[in-house]
Amino acid sequence: MQKRNYITPFTQYMGKDANGFYHVRLGPKIYLVKLSLNYTPDFDTEFFGGLQAAPFNWHSILVKETPYAEPRPVTQDELDQKWLKGHIKRIVNYQRAIKRTAKTTRYSKEQCIDYRNAQYNDA
Repeated sequence: MQKRNYITPFTQYMGKDANGFYHVRLGPKIYLVKLSLNYTPDFDTEFFGGLQAAPFNWHSILVKETPYAEPRPVTQDELDQKWLKGHIKRIVNYQRAIKRTAKTTRYSKEQCIDYRNAQYNDA
């Protein structure tokens, strides 16, 4: 029997849609998870500030069998798989951390321009 080699990774972040769902591919299925950047209780281990929200409802996740299929609610059998929640948390939190740091700037645009002008004028 010949061994099959797959070139696509098991976990993959596929983006965020206009409705605010993070698309995460785990194996052949695509999971849609909706969280805001401010949401932290019971999903993140660290609290970065922002809005407090109710605990995350794992049954709110949607599943697509193929990229073009209609999303359906996640089943209890899928949620009972021990690897599912850890993978989803890791991928979504990583993407949220990137977005969170990208939105926070240390200085305003005017402050940056003033600093560069001061450096140029002093040289």
